[in-house]
Formats: sequence, C-alpha cells, structure tokens
Amino acid sequence: MTVPAKQSTGDIMDAVIVKGDLSKLTADERVDYYNAVCKSIGLNPLTRPLEFITLQGKLVLYAKRDCADQLRKINGISLEIVSQEINDDLLTVHVRATDRDGRKDEDLGVVSFPEMLRGEIRANTILKCVTKAKRRVTLSISGLGFLDETEVEDIPAEAKTPPKPTLPKPPPHKRRFDLSTDQLPPPATTGAGVAPPAPSNAETTPGAGGARMPIEAMAREAAMRGHDALAALYRTSSPIDKLKISDMQRELEALYPGVEPEDD
Repeated sequence: MTVPAKQSTGDIMDAVIVKGDLSKLTADERVDYYNAVCKSIGLNPLTRPLEFITLQGKLVLYAKRDCADQLRKINGISLEIVSQEINDDLLTVHVRATDRDGRKDEDLGVVSFPEMLRGEIRANTILKCVTKAKRRVTLSISGLGFLDETEVEDIPAEAKTPPKPTLPKPPPHKRRFDLSTDQLPPPATTGAGVAPPAPSNAETTPGAGGARMPIEAMAREAAMRGHDALAALYRTSSPIDKLKISDMQRELEALYPGVEPEDD
C-alpha cells in the first residue's frame, strides 16, 4: 500500500497564505500549522499557548495567557506600569516593555469602568485592564499580531459565530388545484402574457369519430390554450377526472402560455 507523503511546513504555509483562512485547512494541516507557528516563536505547543477562534467568518489563532508568559521568558521582557487613569467611565492602563536587547515598546489596556462598580467586580475589572495592557505590549514587542484572550472576551458573540451557510433559494411553490371549490386559482401573468379565453364545451371534448379523448390529453390541450380553458375543463369533469388533472398540475402549469409560477 502506498502511503501519501506528508505535506511539508512550507506547503502548509503556502496554503494558509493563498486561502487566507485556517478553516480551509484539514485537521492534520491545522495541527502542523499550529506546531509550526509555536516552533517559529519558541512556544511550547503542549501547553496550548494559542487557540483557534472564528472571527468574521474566518478561523484564526489568538494568544492565551501561556503565550504571553512564555514570550516574556524567551525574550527577557520586563514590564513597567507607567500610569493608570479613569476618564469618561474608562480605565486606561499604560505599560512599557523592555526586552533583553534594550528595545522598548509601549501599549495600553482599556476597559469600561463605570462609577457604579463596587467591591470584587471593581477589583477584578482593574486587574483585567492591567492584564490586558501587559499582554498587548508583550505581543507587540515580540512582533506578533495575535489577539489576546482578554480582547477576545470583549468581542461581540455574533462576530465569533461562524457565518450561516447561504442556502440556495427554493424553487417557487407551484399553485395547487382547489378541490374543495372545484376551481383553479388565477394564474400569475407577466407583461404581455395573458391567458386566452376559455374554449367552448365542444372545444374541451374533442374526439375523432365521436370518441372521447383521454382526460390527460384533453387537459394538456386545454392548458396550452390558457388557464381559463383548463379551469373550464376541470369544472365540467367527473370527480375521477378531476383527480387525474390535479395529479398533472405541475406539468399543466408549465404549459400555460405567457404565465410564470407564483412565489409564496
């Protein structure tokens, strides 16, 4: 048995670049891509520092807490809280980062902080803002554009939901014969297409040598003359013939001259 060759990391990266959406990859390709990303920045994939999420219909990666913690250790990043401000019910934390090479970067964490927050909720909101600022600046100084999980939490739920598949429009519902009233519903006509007047009784019961035509043939001929002709035949038919005409409804309506089916 021939075992298919495993795709290289380069092939996986090319697929991601071309398709622009990780959901286009197979399950195995996603695992390879995940491991390749972790390896490229020195993360341990066994701790699951990254996670998949669907945003605006695309599957992407975002950074978890383990990611920021490992990056700070790998790159020798130290953090300093520069300031904390409350303005217009917003809490802003300003954090500065410095790596082992002396390169500096700064970023902000901002959360809603209304005056009515009290107690543990207020304390947790402050901690969340500090954490958001630290992780944002850590990702920034590391040259990564991942979203942090504290930012993912603030994204509206509808944006994190996979888009609903676009289903094909069902075909228009065909009109039904109304057996309870022994009548046909009026046809939908377009522009110049108007059903001709109903033929006389002699026209609806033709036959060679006086022999009566089969009801199916009579119905087809009447439908080709128009809705009124078919309605006249239907009204004067026996109950059994009415059932036969009803069973032919789709075929007969397609024969109407200049008439299109109605939508529900």
